[in-house]
Amino acid sequence: MNNKFLGLILGAGVATMTSCGGNAGQSTAEPTSDSTNTVTTAEFTLNRGVNLDHWLSQRGEGVDIDPNYISKKDFETIKNLGFDFVRVPIEEQLMYNTDLTRRKIGFDLLDSAVKWSDETGLKMICDLHIIRSFHFNSENGEANTLFEKEEAQENFVKVWLDIQDFLKNTPEDKVAYELLNEVTTQDPENWNKLIAKVHKAIRANEPTRKIIIGSNHWQIPNTFPDLKVPENDKNLILSFHYYNPNVITHYQASWAEFKDYKGKIQYPGDVLLDKEYFSTVADENLREIRKGMCGEWNAERMEKEILIAKNVADSLGLPLFCGEFGVYPYHVSPEIRIKWYEDIMSVFRKNNISCCHWGWKNDFPCVDEKTLEPNAIAPIIAK
Repeated sequence: MNNKFLGLILGAGVATMTSCGGNAGQSTAEPTSDSTNTVTTAEFTLNRGVNLDHWLSQRGEGVDIDPNYISKKDFETIKNLGFDFVRVPIEEQLMYNTDLTRRKIGFDLLDSAVKWSDETGLKMICDLHIIRSFHFNSENGEANTLFEKEEAQENFVKVWLDIQDFLKNTPEDKVAYELLNEVTTQDPENWNKLIAKVHKAIRANEPTRKIIIGSNHWQIPNTFPDLKVPENDKNLILSFHYYNPNVITHYQASWAEFKDYKGKIQYPGDVLLDKEYFSTVADENLREIRKGMCGEWNAERMEKEILIAKNVADSLGLPLFCGEFGVYPYHVSPEIRIKWYEDIMSVFRKNNISCCHWGWKNDFPCVDEKTLEPNAIAPIIAK
């Protein structure tokens, strides 16, 4: 999550967005008027969750896993706040040596995550967040090679088969696998073909384990029409991520599309108020893309985008959930931040979409990192 250049693809998607059609498939969960949905495949259910960010992934360059960063107390607090599942991002570099032998510290903690999830009654998603050949923001120190080198794809499958071997004895109604976080490749067929390859490998040993798949280009809803999921497999869950409008959710974040914009913002409404900013963007194409990312934003516009993903999932008869969403809190006003959360949660409830907040207590926190006391957004997203 988050350290990504949302730029051209997201901007173009917003500027040219159209509603996706198709016949709706039978939903696996009935919508309710007062709660976010329950994703249900067999007995694996998801309602509201949090990402355990920066624990077994994204520790920072040269920073190893801190075995005390997440403890059972975190899991207990998550449960007590009203969440029912956790997404656990893991990173190949932290979990495996270069020869793909396991690092004990990583797998001991992954084992603890399974144990603590079970003991607290939480479901768990094991999310392969970063691998050596692919980082969603190309921050591995070298270019992504996953879609250029056959060896990289073979290693990706090997990693998943080893993760599967480690987790295969966990109950299928408690633990699911998410293939890869926020894939981005110029040709969506590259990802579709790799999905088919790793899906086939996993299914050889676990025909009914829940597998989670996201779309190309950071799992944004706009790319769902290009996603091809394996046929005749109802034990799949589709996942999208949502951080629009970017100038609000990543206001003054150092890695984000509008990182150089320091002017006024508002939400809902015309989000970027200092229109002189656009004259400072020298590249005409980029300027128009950023204009398309701005303009009027409200719950209705967010819903229009999200329905692109939902329509695809419904047409396939598969459940859908939002695997990441959130607002970077350090520069945006509390009023704007809270209003955005209220609106996105209203969209999730209205459309029977479960959700998983990014994150827990790091860069997009819903609790204090040291005390685990909830902040203002926790009650909005947890219950």
